[in-house]
Amino acid sequence: MGEWRDSEVTYLQPYRVVCALCGQLVPGRYWLELAAGEQRIFCNPDHAAKYESYWLPRHGQPEASR
Repeated sequence: MGEWRDSEVTYLQPYRVVCALCGQLVPGRYWLELAAGEQRIFCNPDHAAKYESYWLPRHGQPEASR
């Protein structure tokens, strides 16, 4: 189960984070969930569910996580 979080964006530290599933830039609020053993950022809870049910069974964990 994940949770909504607000990102801290300042002019000194721009927040450039993308959704782990679709690659969309996620400004402001993001969905944080434990997926494949790591905290991952998603643009919404539906993408977190699709990541677990669709992406991981077909493609496995990303190289950086291994």
